[in-house]
Amino acid sequence: MARERLKENERAIIIELSGPTPLNQYLLIHGITVGTVFTMNYSPTYSGLINITVGGKMLSLRRQDYQTMDWTRI
Repeated sequence: MARERLKENERAIIIELSGPTPLNQYLLIHGITVGTVFTMNYSPTYSGLINITVGGKMLSLRRQDYQTMDWTRI
C-alpha cells in the first residue's frame, strides 16, 4: 500500500487496524487501538522500523506491521 509518510513530530489518529488478530492484540497491549493518537519519531529508513510515541511511550514497529494501521493526520 502506497502511503504518505508522516514527518517527524507529526501527530495522527488511528482510524482502522487491519492486521491479523495476534498483531492487533499486541498493539492493544501497547495502547494502540482505534482512536489512539500517536506522534511520529525519527525513523532511519535503513532500519526497517517505524518509531512512534503513544501515551508517552516510544515504540518501534516493523514497517509491515505499521502499514496495517490506517491513520489520518490531526
